[in-house]
Amino acid sequence: MRNLFDMEGPVMRAITDLSTLVYLNILTVLFCLPVVTAGASLAAMHYVIMEMIEDRGGPLAKEFWKRFKENLRNATPIWLIMAAVGTFLYADYRIITANRAGIPRIMLIPILAAALVWMAIYEYVFPLTARFENTMGATFKNAAILAVAYLPGTLVMMVLTAVVPYLFLNVTRLLPLFFLLGISLPSYLRALLYLPIFKKMAGEDEKPEEKEE
Repeated sequence: MRNLFDMEGPVMRAITDLSTLVYLNILTVLFCLPVVTAGASLAAMHYVIMEMIEDRGGPLAKEFWKRFKENLRNATPIWLIMAAVGTFLYADYRIITANRAGIPRIMLIPILAAALVWMAIYEYVFPLTARFENTMGATFKNAAILAVAYLPGTLVMMVLTAVVPYLFLNVTRLLPLFFLLGISLPSYLRALLYLPIFKKMAGEDEKPEEKEE
């Protein structure tokens, strides 16, 4: 019982990780506020989370800022493309459901299908940007391949991405938790699924190069 509450025990480790995720969530939200920098912020968050899981990395704020600057050039265009496509799909959805243009509701099917593809790619594109050096086209291609190749895991990640923030935002009592864990917590849970895949890629495929420390 005593070992349970030791500094290296599971309870203290869980408390430490939770406090780190809270801090990381606040940093991520702040660096997403300019909107255009959201991609770099998400990539930096994923990098720090992977470092957490692998028991590596330095001071959180310093590490986040370093990775944010590194990913600003690569992650920004990826984010702008993802944001533009997501906005387009959402606008089409709103137009069809409002029925202002007389568009038949059956047209929702391709819109929803495209939204699922968008979300599946989203699950991998920023973690890949954080983990590997690659061109934008190759990053999108790899994200699409992984989404299909590891479909069960992709579906679980999609549920985590949608359900956790939805609960935080729609259950009044949980709303404050969104600003504390709404982004970092589901991302941490997703990382437990995609990180083994990335390690397998790094071990079996020499094309993607892991970022140097």
